[in-house]
Amino acid sequence: MASPTTRPTTLRELRDSGWQSKSVKREIHDNFLRRLASGVELFPGIVGYEDTVIPEINLAILAGHDMLFLGEKGQGKSRLMRRIAEFLDDAVPYLNVPDAPVHDDPYRPISRVGRDFVAEHSEDEVPIAWWPRDQRYA
Repeated sequence: MASPTTRPTTLRELRDSGWQSKSVKREIHDNFLRRLASGVELFPGIVGYEDTVIPEINLAILAGHDMLFLGEKGQGKSRLMRRIAEFLDDAVPYLNVPDAPVHDDPYRPISRVGRDFVAEHSEDEVPIAWWPRDQRYA
């Protein structure tokens, strides 16, 4: 995606940029595939699960499965989830409208505030902001 200073700031600019909306699951899948193809270590800092847990997580991401992490304290569940969050895009656009209760997808807002704002304004008047990866999963 473009650098923070050149990212689209209106709905029209976003459409013109060619940005495509996708589910979080698809976003993680696509970025996982890119990292897998590059040969970069997928889960750095995770030790002892290379032949057991990691291959299963890889397959689950590729297949688009939901995952549930179970285990005793200190087995790395939170660390693995934080590593999976690294497969999110570095930032995603959202409707930057007053009183919006959530960060709505610009193309498919789910909140009444977002839907009404988009319906009542031209695409040049609909402001877009960018939600960084590190704020999406904490």
